Amino acid sequence: MGGIKLRSLLPGLFISGILSAFALGMPAEAFSSGELVPERHIRVAVLKDAREFRLSVRGPYQLIDPSSGTVLSEGRRLKESWVGSTPTGMKVGDFEFPVKLIRILTGKDIVVDINNRARHFRGEIDIIKDSKGNFLVVNSLGIEEYVRGVLYHEVSHRWPMEALKAQAVAARTYALDRMGKNIRQPFDVTSDIYSQVYGRKSAERYRTNIAVRQTEGRILTYRGKILPAYFHAACGGHTENAGELWNEDLPPLKGVPCPFCSHSPHSSWKRNFRLKDIQDKLNAKGYNLGLIKEINVTQRNQSGRIKKVEIVARDGRRVTISGKDFRAIVGPNDLKSNHYEIILQGYYVDMIGQGWGHGVGLCQWGTLEMSRQKYSYSEILQYYYPGTEIVDCRIIPAGTAKTNPKNKP
Repeated sequence: MGGIKLRSLLPGLFISGILSAFALGMPAEAFSSGELVPERHIRVAVLKDAREFRLSVRGPYQLIDPSSGTVLSEGRRLKESWVGSTPTGMKVGDFEFPVKLIRILTGKDIVVDINNRARHFRGEIDIIKDSKGNFLVVNSLGIEEYVRGVLYHEVSHRWPMEALKAQAVAARTYALDRMGKNIRQPFDVTSDIYSQVYGRKSAERYRTNIAVRQTEGRILTYRGKILPAYFHAACGGHTENAGELWNEDLPPLKGVPCPFCSHSPHSSWKRNFRLKDIQDKLNAKGYNLGLIKEINVTQRNQSGRIKKVEIVARDGRRVTISGKDFRAIVGPNDLKSNHYEIILQGYYVDMIGQGWGHGVGLCQWGTLEMSRQKYSYSEILQYYYPGTEIVDCRIIPAGTAKTNPKNKP
């Protein structure tokens, strides 16, 4: 597990320019030295598919029509107001606006409350009305600010600094990969477990901010392209091949043995389920099953995780479901991974398993143990993403880029 080489990019390249190059499969050298590309902020969906929602701003604000720059409303404080749809646009409280997009601009340290969830937001907040009359709320902010809001929710701020730095690089890389893949979508990531848990400025902590600052701009690449840097809580002994879950066929995501997370609180677990509850969840997804008699594992993959399960009803009907889909239906926080054994107990079933999460990429509890064993963050990243490079794509004005003569992170 040797250290990873840190390669400096050409001067004057902003993150969004590098993102575009990697996303399109172009090498960074395709840009001429000194070319400036405006930074593109990451767009985080903090509310989706809402028919209406409550909004308040605890301080000076402006509501802007971004298409014209017109100030629609402003004040020293926005009292709690319902945001809803109108035939020609949307309304905020008693005021109607003939627009489908409103941008909220606030000063520093102003709290914005969405559905009684008060948060300090960095950057801008857009309220977008879609063709069905539903609302999408998107927070746009700089990538480093975003990573600062993510890190505390993904790992403990009390963990060793090398573990925090490894997570910062993985989180930043994952975010940039999503930005490239979702460039034509209204948002890049969500703020929950289905992307990365983003806690906004309110979630920032002193030590996690240090980790972000000390790795500023550093991302993982494989053969010149941004890596889809997936990560999870604990792998249970072996990380997963991404190809088992998604359309990803990259050597750094093939899975590796992991002896480092064996002492994690998620190394083993047991859950008891009522078969009727599983039946109801399956039927809610359209399977139309009667009372369940058996749940059988019919196929496992090389990491030992369940690839397919067969559900046998008491009326004789049989249904085969992928392990991935079965876990999603039962509940990913209850069925903590796809690595488990099934023991039927009459009208109940015990699931006895290992690890927590999808298992692909960096194992967070393994990262903790590796950092305790004095591995550097670059060695940790190379172990879980073998064959990758750390690339420095910090935002530096043209002509002021500094090289790293020691060629080390």
